[in-house]
Order: sequence, then structure tokens, then C-alpha cells
Amino acid sequence: MKTSAVLLCAAVFLVAGCRVGGNDSAAVTRTPAGTACSDGEIRWAGVSEERRLIAVSRPVEVGEKDGKVRFSPVRVRELEPRVEMSGEGPSAGRLFASLGKRLGWEADTLARPGRSSAVRERDDVADFEGGGTFVFARAVRSVEASFTADCSGTPVYGSVSSWHGSSGASLACGVEPSVEGADEPWIAEAYELGCGS
Repeated sequence: MKTSAVLLCAAVFLVAGCRVGGNDSAAVTRTPAGTACSDGEIRWAGVSEERRLIAVSRPVEVGEKDGKVRFSPVRVRELEPRVEMSGEGPSAGRLFASLGKRLGWEADTLARPGRSSAVRERDDVADFEGGGTFVFARAVRSVEASFTADCSGTPVYGSVSSWHGSSGASLACGVEPSVEGADEPWIAEAYELGCGS
């Protein structure tokens, strides 16, 4: 696939069929789940999604005949899934499955505690037709929500943050992304970091 000035080259792909590892107790502020919260209603509020920049390469000079060029990402931020609760509440697994259902996704779509967005940082290869100075950026979709869980008639409040998917973009320094129709905030952020404003 040939690369133009701005190329969104890795649209979001879900992690269906990929059961995440790690310790569900990591990054979770709560006491262990009790039977009182094993099947009570969970109500969600303030659900938001936003694509967030996680890494951008340093600028790379590309010659007109270089063709395929490899970019190595440099971390900008790391997203760590977490759960916070006012007291003893549902298990992290039940909360993430419930939020996924609320969003219309498969149960394993959202990354669970212990699975950092760093797993999406990897080298990228782009195929160029012309020369210039380019950077490559990578993002994931951040998800945040608050909830009320019914634990045998006692409400427990809390919040969940996670991420899913992966997106990438090749950016030509000197060509404003908005000119190419790429006006998402994470792309503008990557351009400013990698190419300068």
C-alpha cells in the first residue's frame, strides 16, 4: 500500500478471540468481590471513548526511491486498565464484560487490568512513492465510564478505564494533517510532537 502525505494505515481491530493475561487485581482499588455483588445490576454512566496517541517515531528522511521504510515508535503515554470502587463490589472480570456489553462488543474486547497499551507499540513499515520527512504514529481507543453496582440493595459506586484496538498514521512533516482531511486530535498531537508545530 503506497503512502500519501497522511495515511491511516491500521484501522481499529478488535481483540476478539484474544483472552488477555495478567493479574486482575493489578491497578484495581477495591476489596475482593463478594457474593452480594455476583449478580446485582450494574448501571453505567459517563461512558466516553477517545482515540489516544501512545507512540510516535522520530522524524525519518525518506528518499524518492527508498520505497519501504521502517519506523520505530517512541512512547508518549501508557494506558493501564483499572477499576476503582467505593467499597466491596463486582469482580473486575464482571465489570469489564458488562461494560463491553453496554458498548455492544464481545466480552474480551476491552483490555483488562495487567494489559498495558504498551503491547501495541511495535515497528511499522510504510511504502513511499515520494521523498520527504515523515513520522509514524500509533494510537489506541481509550474507554472510560462510571458505574453503580447493586450489591444486595447497597449501591457501590466506581469507575473503569481501559483501551482496545490499534490505529496508525504516517505523517509528512510540512504538510498539516488537517489539509489532508485527518483532523483527529491524536494525529494533530503526533504531528506537533514529531514535526513541530
